[in-house]
Amino acid sequence: MKIFRVLKRNYRVIKTLLSSHSLFNVMDKIKLSKIKVDTNKKGFVFLKPKGWKHTIKIRKNFIDKEVVYYVLQDLYHLPPSSSKISDNSIILDLGSNIGLTIAHMKHLYPGAKIIGYEMNQQNFLLAKRNIKFYDNVVIYNKAVWCEDGLVSYKKSSNFDAYAIIDNNDDLNIDEVIEVQSMSMNSVIKDNKLTHIDYLKMDIEGAEKAILESEDLSWMDIVYMMNIEMHSITEEDEFNKFLKIIESKGFCAWKDNKHWSSIFAVRNIL
Repeated sequence: MKIFRVLKRNYRVIKTLLSSHSLFNVMDKIKLSKIKVDTNKKGFVFLKPKGWKHTIKIRKNFIDKEVVYYVLQDLYHLPPSSSKISDNSIILDLGSNIGLTIAHMKHLYPGAKIIGYEMNQQNFLLAKRNIKFYDNVVIYNKAVWCEDGLVSYKKSSNFDAYAIIDNNDDLNIDEVIEVQSMSMNSVIKDNKLTHIDYLKMDIEGAEKAILESEDLSWMDIVYMMNIEMHSITEEDEFNKFLKIIESKGFCAWKDNKHWSSIFAVRNIL
């Protein structure tokens, strides 16, 4: 009777865990269910999305769990459904986090060449593990910014939201980390790129400085973009960036799935 009461009391939880899921098997669902909002344990969890040949590795914290669903369920990183990219495309992933976008892209486009940039070293090392199974992929532990040099970010930021600090004079030196930064033109030059089929940019506010730069010539070799805009509350400001992108020969619009992303596809005459 005691077992029956326990089962009855937890019926909904058990039903949810045992029910079919498009992404994960029952064991992986149980692993994820143990990670709560306030979970921040040491160690890692290994998951194998359905249909994948390789596992992914995440930390035992709620933020990485959210990244899993953000990438693999919400699919915010993908190109607009109205446009297609070929299997052998050149893809630039700016703000790679723990590498799930790159891994998913290689699952969808196994012949693609993918170049990633991730500013935070902890995320970068985890991303290297998650993409090590795939050919024609490279990731750099560098920030993408409006100029080459050194930039800083706070150690205490969330794993998925490390942002460049414009002025760290008021912070203790132990609170910040310096990392090399690269301009878009330097990214293109260093990787010897003549064209970019798809560019995904999620760099926690640095996108505004890049789009407001005088030199936007890097856009000339880009066919399609997905840019997540941060800290924008006014529609007029969002429209300002749409116009900047449109001025470089793109059809640009606000993503109807994501509240702060811009899709852009080059106009073909």
